[in-house]
Amino acid sequence: MKLFEPITIRGMEVPNRIVYPAIQMNMGLTNRRARAFYAERARGGAGLVITANTAIDNLACEELWDGAEGLAAFIGRLRGFADQVHEAGGKTGLQLWQANRFPQGRGTQVSSQEMYPDSGERIAPSAREDMRELTIPEIEAIIYRFAKGARNVRDAGFDCVELHGAHAYLPCQFTNPDLNRRTDKYGGDPAGRMQFGIDLATAVRAFVGPDFPVLFRLGALEKDGEIDPDSITYARELEKAGVDCLDISTGGWGKVPTSPVKRNKMGSLVYLAEPIKKAVSIPVIAVGKINTPEIAEDILTKGRADMVAIGRQLICDAFWPKKVREGRFDEVVACDSCNINCYSPAFERRLPEGASLCKFNERVGREWEIPAPE
Repeated sequence: MKLFEPITIRGMEVPNRIVYPAIQMNMGLTNRRARAFYAERARGGAGLVITANTAIDNLACEELWDGAEGLAAFIGRLRGFADQVHEAGGKTGLQLWQANRFPQGRGTQVSSQEMYPDSGERIAPSAREDMRELTIPEIEAIIYRFAKGARNVRDAGFDCVELHGAHAYLPCQFTNPDLNRRTDKYGGDPAGRMQFGIDLATAVRAFVGPDFPVLFRLGALEKDGEIDPDSITYARELEKAGVDCLDISTGGWGKVPTSPVKRNKMGSLVYLAEPIKKAVSIPVIAVGKINTPEIAEDILTKGRADMVAIGRQLICDAFWPKKVREGRFDEVVACDSCNINCYSPAFERRLPEGASLCKFNERVGREWEIPAPE
């Protein structure tokens, strides 16, 4: 199966085409719970495991760690995380994120004031609701923190870094003409609206050097039920800026939700990845309820994408890749896309005491204390 063929992304050889994507479950990163959860997805056969979206200040702001030594100690703890995933047989990347659209303090890794965590200000490309417009020096400071954070990801022993530019977060807002009404170099025409992401990718490449893989989760804009041509242009420009792989999801304003539900068809967001795959020469990752080997293989063999992100199915059954490769299809624990338990931590929904983070898998979040089934 093409699903299990290796692929190389700027020198990083991934053993297969299966990606466990960034999904926020508020486990943290350096504790034994998080290490066990992510390592099990690698042990189960995912070729590339990407961490939950992690605020840039966590990787770039000494003040949050009481100084440079505190940040360095955190980077040291992250090496233990990366080592454990490597020992389980997978490659791993950390996703960097600027979360301006959430209220302050929502979730354990969320800050809507990435630059000034204690200022109480909310920021956006253009003023709206309770958000004020960013100044150019502030934009440059955010870009710097992404770049510095990416270098620390590299130094922590990860195999790659992913920049979150989808799901209606700040980088994606810059590309949306309804939200970006700036008239300076970061707004105006489509080229101006793309400039933030391009400058972001350029700065990260400069900070991590020529050999470290940089992924970009691109939130494609939609027009009349199809991908907006501007998003295809944006993908090409990101490749020129030094991005090595594009992880294609939705911008967050289309009809299909960022995490498809029961009523959405399998492969519901692949239509956004396919035209970008045809437009660039770097690998492209497709996402969107890719729960079965038949769907995954069809996407790859038809050249609609180079890799597939299998998220909630790998929460439900971490050993999906191993079972599929060994032909043990009847043993797969199938995800029904309920988006209830696994979604609750990110949105502070209250679960019953002792409830699992997956209704079909009691071990989710408890992999360190409940032995894996043989």
